[in-house]
Amino acid sequence: MEAQQQEETLPSPRSDLVSGGVWVVIGAAIAIGSWNMDRLEKQGVQAFTAPGLVPGVLGVMILLAALAIVVRSVRRGALHAVGGGAAAGPGIAGVAAALVLCIGYAGVLIGHGLPFWAASSLYLFLHIFVLQWPERRATGQVPRGLAVAAVIGLVGGVSIALLFEYGFLVRLP
Repeated sequence: MEAQQQEETLPSPRSDLVSGGVWVVIGAAIAIGSWNMDRLEKQGVQAFTAPGLVPGVLGVMILLAALAIVVRSVRRGALHAVGGGAAAGPGIAGVAAALVLCIGYAGVLIGHGLPFWAASSLYLFLHIFVLQWPERRATGQVPRGLAVAAVIGLVGGVSIALLFEYGFLVRLP
């Protein structure tokens, strides 16, 4: 019963194949772009501090995760599926909402008066609450959703700011 319920919540094999393919391209582009960055060897920069190292590692990680999605979709019959079926996911409205929230975070909240921890907390809160809104409303759990999003947003925003400032020694806006 539980396996059937989990299968119903997974995206269709065809949509997994398409989205995994898109992420393969993005991960590969990031990894290739960072590999082609100047390593500043002539200036005596150590290899582990060279620009492009972190983006390169992240690009490879994205690529590997995307390949896992592609393999899963093929195992679930993506190459043999006819019609593909509807994906169990956020759909176009959810993707558009996530895009607007991300652009709002990077373009409006960061560096325009709010401390980084507050901007990040607000972003996380809004992202969680907005994307969970239809499900929370349908199950009558809107107040619980607000509380969960607020706690995760605050803890996440503060934790991220502390990690970057004291762990990675990065000055934040």
